[in-house]
Amino acid sequence: MNKKAMINLTIISCSLLLGCGGSGSKKTEQPSPTPIITTCAGQSLESGTSCITLENREAIVYKPSNTIEGIAVFLHGAPGSPKKVSKIFNAKSISDSEKLISVSPQGINEKWGWESVNDSANAKQADVDFIVNLLTKIRTDNNITTDKVYIFGYSAGGFMAYKLACQIPGHITAIVSLAGQYRGDFSACSTSTPVTVHHFHSPQDREVPIKGREVGEIKSVAETLAHWLLINGCSETFNTVKHPKVSSTSNGTETQTWEGCVKEVSFSALNNVPHEASYSAEVLKQIYQPIFN
Repeated sequence: MNKKAMINLTIISCSLLLGCGGSGSKKTEQPSPTPIITTCAGQSLESGTSCITLENREAIVYKPSNTIEGIAVFLHGAPGSPKKVSKIFNAKSISDSEKLISVSPQGINEKWGWESVNDSANAKQADVDFIVNLLTKIRTDNNITTDKVYIFGYSAGGFMAYKLACQIPGHITAIVSLAGQYRGDFSACSTSTPVTVHHFHSPQDREVPIKGREVGEIKSVAETLAHWLLINGCSETFNTVKHPKVSSTSNGTETQTWEGCVKEVSFSALNNVPHEASYSAEVLKQIYQPIFN
């Protein structure tokens, strides 16, 4: 074999040995790490939010960058989720502008979302007790000394907001209910403690009719408001203001606010808005803004 052939053979051999290192081993590529998705209440967490657990339930929490001056609680519908109701009202925006820590917890009733019916025995109090304990935990963990608590409920979450206004009015500053009224017997709500109320509802809502329905013991919006007008000591006189539309399909909003109330009661009629809609959180807030006064 001539010298040139031997040199070529040597080059080929070295290539097979991966650079003439002599080991003959191949370099193994490491797989890319699987991204970790943090979840809460069964859904992915958005940037800036966190998750807490209490009594085997999870709740999404968002803390404003400035000083915390109170708590905003967001109650989901059925079916629904803490993440969905947080988006409907834009919990982050409310937290930042009003200096409130927002918390969106899970309900325990698979069909109704929450144990929101009011009956003479008031036997099902698990959700009421849970919210009280949740408020205590949020205050303790974040050193909150104010008593400001705002309840935001959508659909079944609105049902639960009214139950809380009945059962623990001393813990609540105001409730905002979107498409969800009182459930059960008014005799089970004998409180005389006023709570600020702002109710949003559309006459075109078919899932939760503004006139109420027997299934689920859902009272009409008129009956619901009349109960709180009495509790809050309002007169029969009200002022009417026109507001922008809360969804692309709406023709506008008309808000009634009653006079002489110890705590304000308002009702916003959402013209031509279905139950499930792409609500404008910004417009909703523009309308209920007086609850923060």
